[in-house]
Amino acid sequence: MDKKRITIALCIAAVLIPAFSLIPCRWPIGLIGMLLFAGFGSWEFYGLLEAGNMPVSKKWGTTSGLVFVAATWFNALNPRIISDNALWCILLLVIISNFFRILAYPNLRKGLESCMGTLLGVVYVPLLWSFVVRLFLSGDLSQPGWAAFYVILCMKMADSGGYFFGMRFGKHKLAPVISPKKSWEGLFGGMVFCVIVNMIWWIIFKGHINSVIPFSLGHAIVLGFLFPIIGTLGDLVESMFKRAVNVKDSNTMVYGLGGILDMVDSILFAAPMLYIYIELFLK
Repeated sequence: MDKKRITIALCIAAVLIPAFSLIPCRWPIGLIGMLLFAGFGSWEFYGLLEAGNMPVSKKWGTTSGLVFVAATWFNALNPRIISDNALWCILLLVIISNFFRILAYPNLRKGLESCMGTLLGVVYVPLLWSFVVRLFLSGDLSQPGWAAFYVILCMKMADSGGYFFGMRFGKHKLAPVISPKKSWEGLFGGMVFCVIVNMIWWIIFKGHINSVIPFSLGHAIVLGFLFPIIGTLGDLVESMFKRAVNVKDSNTMVYGLGGILDMVDSILFAAPMLYIYIELFLK
């Protein structure tokens, strides 16, 4: 096992866990953090596309995506600042603005390709990440963003379970063409770790995801299975992008963990999944 990678991951956890568990979610530092993750993630994704010789409007896509993430924050913080209708109008303006940028290209084919790549980046990172923002601000605003912390904790523990089980027992490849290192044994290990974490969370938080979202032990176990499945699919989606452009990591920011996009790829899909699950089954 890569001890240096494990040590770095533990150091990152030692910083993020107190930040998520001590700071009230309505503080502006939360918005800054959300924008940083969305911004770096978007920039790295557009870098992947550029590495594959796909034209993109890197600055425009990243900026317009951050506008939507910020709008989502203020909508979740206080709908009187930005209403639900205004929020979706902002998303519509972001999409339309990217279509209009085609007109700035003398080569219309290149403009069309740039529009497609730029819009893909807006959907893949800022739009999916906006559900982390929604979860972060879904409880008592004077308390930490427990629901977002819950998602991140479940996914990172599922990743850890997948890593340890995969390294020790992994023999049957899960998706050999897209990600040769992933195995069915690793997925099973992720489920084991995630179910345990969910049960512990259910006990400690007395049957609540955060202060306003209750869930039964049965729901906790179901989510313990769903998170690794959805997270693994999220990992495979990013691996597909990287393999398509022949890039190993979205960035080399952190040894063994890659860039921001490599760290949040599973969360980008797990957060919307939890949001949908809450809306359909927990309300």
